[in-house]
Amino acid sequence: MYWLNGLAGTGKSTIAQTFSEMASDRDLLGASFFCSRDYLERKELKNIFPTLAYQLASHYPRFRDHLVKVIKRDLSVGHNSLISQLRDLVVDPLSATGISCVIVIDALDECVDDQPASAILSVLGRLVNKLPLVKFFITGRPEPRIRSGFRLPLLEPFTQVFLLHKVEPTSVGGDIRLYLTEKLTTLATRRSDLDLSEVWPSDKDIAVLVKKSSGLFIFASTVVRFIGSEHHDPRERLQLIVSKVDDTSHEGATGIDSLYSQVLRDAFSGIQEETVFVDLKRILGAVVLALNPLSRDGLVQLLDIDSTVISTRLRHLHSVILVPTDRAKEIRIFHKSFPDFLQNPYRCRDPKFHIDHPMRHGEIALRCLDLMGGLETNPCGLPSFLMNEDISDRSQRMDKLGSGLRYACKYWSTHLLFSSSREYSSRLVGSTSLFFDHAVFPWMEVMSLEGHLEGVIHSMNHLLDWLRKVSSTRHG
Repeated sequence: MYWLNGLAGTGKSTIAQTFSEMASDRDLLGASFFCSRDYLERKELKNIFPTLAYQLASHYPRFRDHLVKVIKRDLSVGHNSLISQLRDLVVDPLSATGISCVIVIDALDECVDDQPASAILSVLGRLVNKLPLVKFFITGRPEPRIRSGFRLPLLEPFTQVFLLHKVEPTSVGGDIRLYLTEKLTTLATRRSDLDLSEVWPSDKDIAVLVKKSSGLFIFASTVVRFIGSEHHDPRERLQLIVSKVDDTSHEGATGIDSLYSQVLRDAFSGIQEETVFVDLKRILGAVVLALNPLSRDGLVQLLDIDSTVISTRLRHLHSVILVPTDRAKEIRIFHKSFPDFLQNPYRCRDPKFHIDHPMRHGEIALRCLDLMGGLETNPCGLPSFLMNEDISDRSQRMDKLGSGLRYACKYWSTHLLFSSSREYSSRLVGSTSLFFDHAVFPWMEVMSLEGHLEGVIHSMNHLLDWLRKVSSTRHG
């Protein structure tokens, strides 16, 4: 088992993705799971082993035949404990078939895990000795539970750890230099609207960018997107970066913070209207704090804001945010370091851009409650006395609700729980009361149709926890 200790990238870390591609080319990659806190289904531990089993079954017929027998014996095997899932869905079939392969689990730190030592690593430690022909490649930031997991006595003898921060700096710098040179040279050939006939970028400029990257590929990739904006002259954008005199090689966070500050300043230079920044913080707050990524259409419905406003406010932030031209596709943050930067007042020092997350969670919770307040009985217009599985056009009927409303139904209580106990508290209590007076049963119908009826119980628990927090604050 190999643990790559370092920064994971967007969706897939660069190194894990490269490793997966190499293993795939050699027909060694059996299965992979790429964790992401942006997606509910990709941050829940219970989804890892069933996903790996599905991919292994798709790849190896022998494995599939064995797995089918397991599922026939226990139809609920995919919902069992993690140790049972690993044993029944992965270990026993692999052991019985003698398959040799590589399994990748990327960005394990992005999964929700309340155990002091990683739950996934704990169960792997108990069974990994039964898989001598299988190699696990796992990446993640060195958070305490991840470090503790790899130090477990049952797992440590089978583990080889690679620490990215101990890789020879000249080696990392050389890779970043190659990356920057390739990307910016390609950019120069693509921009036929500009005269880039001279050597561009210069070796001196590349050297400055490598130094400022301080070994962080995320800095380099953000620089490339910043310079490559179709709406700007890349020569001017490059100079904005290389002309800064501050040396950020002593600390990675300083380097990326400096770049993020530059991106934001450049995007909104010369703008004085307060409403622009009010809109921006509402939009960025929703994009950053969404528990599942939202599309532009979803944001329009959830925030009650015009689509053009969203496009305009985010137009010059494409180096840090993916904004698809398709309004129905999700808006994504390229790397979690950007939300971390925006939410930390000591890092994001400009109040025009800082996201006060408890306050923004409260604002989103209010919008969710207001949106759900418009639900009426039988919101999807279903025929009477039908079971959910008998509704042939259920997905189409659900789509008519709108992605913003569907998001609100699923996540209003979580935003409520994360909200400030002072900001918005009185308005949230009032909105919650109105919701329970007029829309609670239609909401439960939607949750049932979503196949997420257990979420009703979780929402009630979140609400009770929030009310206790509010009550203790008022009496404190």
